[in-house]
Amino acid sequence: MRQPQLRDRQVLAFKHVMESGTVTGAAQRMLTAQPGVTRLLKQLEHDVGFTLFERIRGRLVPTPEARTFYREVARVWTGIDHLRETARRIREREVGGLRISAMPLLGMTFIPDVLATFMADHPDASVELSTYRSEQVIEEVITQRCDLGLAIVAGNDDRVQQETFRLESLCLLPARHPLIEKPVIALEDLAGETLVCFETHDPLRRELDRRLSEHDVRPHRRIEVSLGLQAARLVRNGLGLSILDPISAHAFGTQGLVLRPFAADLAEEFALLTPRDQPASRLTKDFVALFRDAITPLTAPPAP
Repeated sequence: MRQPQLRDRQVLAFKHVMESGTVTGAAQRMLTAQPGVTRLLKQLEHDVGFTLFERIRGRLVPTPEARTFYREVARVWTGIDHLRETARRIREREVGGLRISAMPLLGMTFIPDVLATFMADHPDASVELSTYRSEQVIEEVITQRCDLGLAIVAGNDDRVQQETFRLESLCLLPARHPLIEKPVIALEDLAGETLVCFETHDPLRRELDRRLSEHDVRPHRRIEVSLGLQAARLVRNGLGLSILDPISAHAFGTQGLVLRPFAADLAEEFALLTPRDQPASRLTKDFVALFRDAITPLTAPPAP
């Protein structure tokens, strides 16, 4: 048995006749002449193989078969309208999903602030923000379990596309510390001071220790912490000073704290990662644009 060769315009004419009750009403909706609608109905009847309408006392009356057929037409047409609306909202960046994996430095404070702006522009978008160590972030991007990642990357990893950013270092001081009189804190100024610093495996800590050793600068003592929040609270309570990235330094406000530029070039690098050879969605592109705008004031010039 042959399959009916249904054409969109034939089905549309049938739908309009069923809904308006007349061929004239259907013709007005379709912006066409009445004979054109009649012709489309006859073609549809031929293609489906059963009678759609009978004329009773001058009126077109749908047959039981037509009513059954219309129920399916209406259901399918609702689905098509939904597809059109979905396509429009995707085109206009209203819907979709964005999955972000980030190292704690960015995922705990900075990215939520960027997302606040992003969500105001994309109120219907679904967002997932996960925080991992950099090694896990890289793995999430490679396996495409996220749309973008932010992590510290050792060199270039050809498994991902990456854009590198460098963060200047700042010196965080208690509000009444003598060094706040200086516009810029030099490496030598750390001599004899209590230094609140990150753990020994942290890249910023390793670079700072290397510079202190090279210039034979000896802090009075070190207090080790895992998080920037811990360092800021200790400094605020007058227990020492700390060298931090600007994201951590600015995240906790300046009440009881003073920020000064740090003269030594300790710029910490991180990368924005996306899956290689995978086109970015509009939502991803929009977020990346907002992220660049927000991070630029905190970045250092590229390394020579």
